[in-house]
Amino acid sequence: MKFKLLYLGELRTNPKKRAQHITDIRMKFHPQLKKLVEHSPWTNLRKYMMPNPAKSPVVTKHIGGVDFNPIITPNLKLIAEIDIQLLHPEIVGVARADVDNRVKTLLDALRCPQNEHEIGENQPKNIGPIYTLLDDDHLVTKLSVNTSHFLAPQMFDCEKTAEPANADEERMFLMIDVNVRLSEGTLENLPFMV
Repeated sequence: MKFKLLYLGELRTNPKKRAQHITDIRMKFHPQLKKLVEHSPWTNLRKYMMPNPAKSPVVTKHIGGVDFNPIITPNLKLIAEIDIQLLHPEIVGVARADVDNRVKTLLDALRCPQNEHEIGENQPKNIGPIYTLLDDDHLVTKLSVNTSHFLAPQMFDCEKTAEPANADEERMFLMIDVNVRLSEGTLENLPFMV
């Protein structure tokens, strides 16, 4: 099964408030993933995406007062191949691009937090479960990153808020192609074999 996630915003390499920065990115993916599980084959699993369901292949994690629903989990024997198109305002080949650290930040935002220290201070708590792509980033079996110069950042001026002067250097546009695969066939993941 394949789908695409989009992100426009800051993708910092070493933010001062790392947990909050990752939480902010995670919350941009949440509505997209919430919409995804409204469609087949995810609809078959939604009944399990709640705290303490009986015999569930999906594990809702309660961390720091927030419920998280990762959609690619080891219980379902699902793995992910991720292809990232990263468009940034810097000229391609400039040392400031720091692609590896930006990808690390992104992968941390795509996975479920592992403890309360990985949740930002401003994490919304009363909006129901937060959907994340991955239970953990060890479920990524293939990762590719293509970078390009973002030639039209003004297209997204409506997304700007009160940001620091150098925020344009940190703003990225990402198109993330996700290919969900099975590591092993089970009755629970049978709908994903199509």
